Amino acid sequence: MRKFFIFAEQLITATCLMIYSGSPIDALLTEGFTVKQDDRIIFRLLFTFTYIVTLCLITLRWKKVTYVFSRDKFIWILLLVCVLSSFWSIDSDTTIRRVFGLTGTMLFGLYLASRYTLKQQLKLCAYMLGISAVLCFLFVFFIPQFGIDPAFNSWRGIYPQKNVLGKTFVLSGAVFFFLAMTNRENHWVLWLGYVTSGLLVFLSKSTTSIGNFIIITFAFFIYYRILTLKYKLMIPILTLLSTIGITFYIWFISQADTVLGSVGKDTTLTGRSELWTAVLEMIAKKPWLGYGYGAFWIEQNGYSASVIETIQWNAPNAHNGFLDLWVALGLLGILVFAIGFVVNLLRAIYLIRREQTSENLWLLVYLTFIILSNITETSLLEQNSLEWILYVSAILSSKVPTRTNL
Repeated sequence: MRKFFIFAEQLITATCLMIYSGSPIDALLTEGFTVKQDDRIIFRLLFTFTYIVTLCLITLRWKKVTYVFSRDKFIWILLLVCVLSSFWSIDSDTTIRRVFGLTGTMLFGLYLASRYTLKQQLKLCAYMLGISAVLCFLFVFFIPQFGIDPAFNSWRGIYPQKNVLGKTFVLSGAVFFFLAMTNRENHWVLWLGYVTSGLLVFLSKSTTSIGNFIIITFAFFIYYRILTLKYKLMIPILTLLSTIGITFYIWFISQADTVLGSVGKDTTLTGRSELWTAVLEMIAKKPWLGYGYGAFWIEQNGYSASVIETIQWNAPNAHNGFLDLWVALGLLGILVFAIGFVVNLLRAIYLIRREQTSENLWLLVYLTFIILSNITETSLLEQNSLEWILYVSAILSSKVPTRTNL
């Protein structure tokens, strides 16, 4: 009977992860991702279901949850800033509603860290992402009107558009690669998952995601091999790699027209540079506290209208997680996030050198993924986001002894 309850809990957890990641329900209910008002009600019910499940599961083991909750203060201070932003928000009702969703999302990350070890969490993610990969292929082959993104003639699978597919399977590739490198069992299955993830990233035709997939793969080797070297070797090698990286970046910027033009891209990154300029102009009007969590991009308030009028296309967000954080919470939010991020980054590097544990390697790689994925898209401090759930769980799991999770 105990095994049955454990299996049932894992099944419920994987189901919630699927809802947060993006399920085929998104496509089937929205008639090819044209979201209607009635569709939003269904999605809200799905996410409300995950919040209720999370509260129930947390209640069952509140002592462990309380202990894990106390392991990192900056995560919860950032959530507190979101709550307080309702007092100066341009749309307090929207902010309160979205803070409710963000709280449920972060509590699910807390639940994962308190209930499962890091590898158990990632195995559940691997099962879910493996199912998602199979569904993406089925959608493309059998219902291509949903599986193919007509705007770009690229794959989008069960997701709203190609960039979401690409970003999701960059994360999937990182999960499968980590498990393949740190597990002795089911190697061929895990490597198959990694290769399939890379194939889906390629078929998404998302240039950013393809680059991020390559960077994340190399990050595992760099962090694991170089950071464990003696200082006499580590510092020169890191200096060399940094020099090469900066040189390449300067060359890429100077040759942007030629490089991007050769792959059918423009130097505005599909309109993002104009969007970022327009968003920065709006940030300058409320730089310290921002417009309130989740409130700026609401059409009814009209504040985002000037941005859309400038860029001449309907942007749902800033396509940059850091700008969206700034526009929502101002420099206060940026400062709180940055302090927590840097503290955990330096801590992960220190612990990799001292203990060489897989938890700290994953934390460092995942922090890298968070930075990369938020340069041209937004998942930072986002409600109902798998990426933010795993950010919370990665930080907390790295600070909890393995025996505490069992």
